[in-house]
Amino acid sequence: MSAAVAVRSKLVVGEVRHRRHRPRRNAFRYRTYHALLDIDELPRLDRVIGGFGYGRRRPLGFADTDHFGPLALPVREKLRRWLEGQGVELPAGRVEVLTNLRVLGHVFDPVSWWFCHDEHDELALVVAEVHNTFGELHGYVLDELDHAPGGVARAAADKVFHVSPFLPIDGLRYRFTFARRGDRLTAHIDVDDAEGAVLDATQRGRMVELTTRRLWTTVARHPLMTLRTVALIHWQAVRLVVRRVRFHRKPVAPDDGTAALAGPMPSGPPRSTNRTEVTEEPRP
Repeated sequence: MSAAVAVRSKLVVGEVRHRRHRPRRNAFRYRTYHALLDIDELPRLDRVIGGFGYGRRRPLGFADTDHFGPLALPVREKLRRWLEGQGVELPAGRVEVLTNLRVLGHVFDPVSWWFCHDEHDELALVVAEVHNTFGELHGYVLDELDHAPGGVARAAADKVFHVSPFLPIDGLRYRFTFARRGDRLTAHIDVDDAEGAVLDATQRGRMVELTTRRLWTTVARHPLMTLRTVALIHWQAVRLVVRRVRFHRKPVAPDDGTAALAGPMPSGPPRSTNRTEVTEEPRP
């Protein structure tokens, strides 16, 4: 890709690892790739990345309707409104999302990470947008970040949303660690109860340039990624059933906050919608 069409968005090629510590040990590790998208670049990606579509049919792509409910608004505006409903203001800087792309019209992502920066390009808050296999979603707002040297940020939140039927909700707490060092990106979750560690999960990889060639080479090595993700979730569930891990019934999901997103677009300068053109020079 020439410098004239360089983009800030990246591919993150690496792995997902889960380790269950109690009551039965179970661990797995899978090779994966994800997209780290600067959401203001989505229209540009639609133009310069072959086979990628933003809100239209293409073999690979991103749709606003896949995040924070099915309302067809630019995803930056949806995120702003959703955060506003949580009593939090969207920071003024760039927003990146680490997520699965649509593959042949299908997408499923257990968690999409929204990295929201302030006007000084410092990480100000993270939203963990969690989807379960029952079609429900919940967002954890991590706006009390504990920054540490080396590009590390930590946060914590009580578990309130049903994801796995092999984990309860009550009494569990998440500890999040995010690290961005050089070309390496990591999102890690520890799940604890009163007795200590129950499970941990890590999503990590190397950030590489997002180009048409790189994207399709990666897809060829990891075909049908989103369908594979769903299949592997169910395979691991079968393994836990065989090991007689306790099954927890799904409770009623908490309000996902998406019903309040409907309304007119804000008037005046487009401070929070995805830009249709990117006029500034690409960042290195």
